[in-house]
Parts: sequence; C-alpha cells; structure tokens
Amino acid sequence: MKENQIIIGLWGLTFNSGNMGCNALSHSFLDIINRIAKKNTIVYVFFQGTNFDTTLLNSEHVTVFSSAYNPRSLKSIKGLIDRIKKCNICFDFTAGDSFSDIYGLKGFLKTSLFKILSISHCDKFVLGPQTYGPYYSHIAQTVARYIIKKSTYACARDEQSAQYIKDLFNIDIDVFTDVAFLLPYNNNHTIDTSRIKVGINVSGLLWNGGYNQNNQFDLTLDYRRYINEVARYIINDSRYELFFIPHVITPNNMTNIENDYPVCLELSQSYTCLCSPKFSNPIQAKNYISEMDLFIGSRMHATIGAFSSGVATIPVSYSRKFEGLYHSLGYEYLVNARVMDTDKAIATTLEYINKYVELKRVQADSMKSVNAKLDSFVQKCRDLIYTSIIE
Repeated sequence: MKENQIIIGLWGLTFNSGNMGCNALSHSFLDIINRIAKKNTIVYVFFQGTNFDTTLLNSEHVTVFSSAYNPRSLKSIKGLIDRIKKCNICFDFTAGDSFSDIYGLKGFLKTSLFKILSISHCDKFVLGPQTYGPYYSHIAQTVARYIIKKSTYACARDEQSAQYIKDLFNIDIDVFTDVAFLLPYNNNHTIDTSRIKVGINVSGLLWNGGYNQNNQFDLTLDYRRYINEVARYIINDSRYELFFIPHVITPNNMTNIENDYPVCLELSQSYTCLCSPKFSNPIQAKNYISEMDLFIGSRMHATIGAFSSGVATIPVSYSRKFEGLYHSLGYEYLVNARVMDTDKAIATTLEYINKYVELKRVQADSMKSVNAKLDSFVQKCRDLIYTSIIE
C-alpha cells in the first residue's frame, strides 16, 4: 500500500443494477466518500457477478475498482479475501433493507457470510445506515446479533430499527437516515404542462404478489384495485396530469416479476397518459421525478427521490422500513398497505392528493432533519476512515 493511501471496501451497494433505489444508495455513499476523500483513495466494490466499467465513477482523489467474486470458486473467494485484507475499512449497507430474513433465510445467510469474512479480515467493519430486521428465525437472530456485536460501528437509518435491536439484543446503535437523500439531481423542466403533475410509481413486485406471487408481504389491500382507482381519480380530474414512473427496470428481462416497467407501460396505455423512459441510472430517475408536483410511490427509494427534490410525496408502505424512515423524520403522510383495507387506502390517498401543498410544507421541515442527520453521518465517516490510517 502506498504511503497515506486509504482503501475502502463497499458491500451491499450496486452501481449497475436495474433497481434504481439500490443504485441511488450506492451513488450517494460514493458521493460522501468523494466529499471527505484525501489523495490516493481506493474503493473496492464487492459483489457477486461480473465486473463492470468503473471509469465514470472515478474522481480526482478516488479510484473505484469493480471487485466481483464467484461464491462457487475457491480461487475467486481466496482472491476476495486477499482484497478484503488490503482494506483499511469496509462499509456494508445490505442494499438498505436486506439485513433481515424477510426476503428468505438463504439470502440472509449468504450476505451474512461475507459480513463475517470482512469482520475477520478487515481492520474495521461498519454497518451503514440501514433497516435492521425483522429477524423471524432463531438462526437469523443469532447471526445478526453476532455481526452487530462484532462490527466496529453499526448505525440505523430509522429509530424503529434502533429500538428493535435494543429490545431484541440489548445493543445500542446510532440513528441517522438514508444516505440516498443526498443523491444529486437536476430539474430540467422538460415536461410542458400547466396542470398539476402527478407521478405514480407502481411496484412490479407488489403488482405480481411478491416473489411467491401469493401476497408475500401480507398486504391488507388489493394493490391492483388501489392503483387503478387512484389513477382513475387523477385522470378524470382536469386539474391533474398523470405519469407512470417505474423505478426497477430490467430491460434484458421484461418478464421479471420485480420489473416495474411493463406494468407502468401497460397502465399508461390504458389511461392514455405518459410512462417515463427506461432510466439507466438513478440520477436520470430523480431528474424526472423532480419534475412532478406530487408523487405516489411503492418503491421506497423512489419516494426518497421525490421527497428530497421537493415533490409532495405519498409513500405506499409494504414494509415497516417505510414507517421507520419517515416517522423518524416527523412525516406521517403514508398509506400503510399492511394495515389499511383497499377503500381506506384509496380514501386516504385522495385526501393527501387534495392537500398536497400541506405535504410539501411538512416535507420542507423534515428535510432540515434529514440534512442535520446526514451532516452528522458524513462527519462520522470521516472519523472512522481516517482514524484507520492513523491506527
């Protein structure tokens, strides 16, 4: 390692996924590194898959390396461990919401294995601001407790997660917020209309009933009816112009049940309105979302993009991560799809639509809290990273 060089490993962050939310988290944290980086900073992006071109991610002081691995190859894993050993510090975000067995125990254990590898072989291991839990199985609870206790530092993006960890494991962790609020954007004012622009982000995953296609997330409402009724209300009111906006886009696999684009396109054709383009990166997505006056979203990072660009936002929650994040910011205008029935959800959404100016006012106050929390997190990162050089 060169003199004064710092090497940072990143886990649970993606830059080339079809999920604009995961990419938004990644670009935002890389932006934090760029803010605080001194000369000779190396960043390894650890992930399972195929290496990608990182040229556009490099900056004056930061050089990014794609560090893919194959979990079925001992040679690949050995190379991975060698790179982990070179790191002064590793940060792990677990895609923001995947440090849980809610999406299945197998996936949880696989990501946890690499956390344990980093804890064992890296000087410092940090769990970045994310949702913790729920941990349904005893195995998941045991593994999560071990990882959190062995981490150099752990923090959450919401008060609910921190309280959950305190109650379950008697471990105190700090609370910040989601770093994706920092994602840069430009409102290019490309949409020419005098009407109130309303964007609806439809989750392909919820539309299809989850990964098991059988109401995996225990929704208490009929998601398809909810979306159609809200869209019908908007399209029939001359004050509004409707846009469907996908936030998970897998162009090479249009039948993927996670893909938002096919259902958004189909709905836009049904209601004779616009569907946004197939975004290739999260900044493009946020640029487009920022042109809305009001945004109704089922993908949390899509709602974060709207919220942080001053667009009145109605998050449609399928997981406690929504309430955890937004309630920590003093924002209560959510539609809880795991509590409300369809009629209640529709009525609540229409109420919020008609007082969207009030939502914008409350959001502006919430963003003051966001900025303060993220300023504190940036300082914490600076302390963690540069203490590792001194030590």
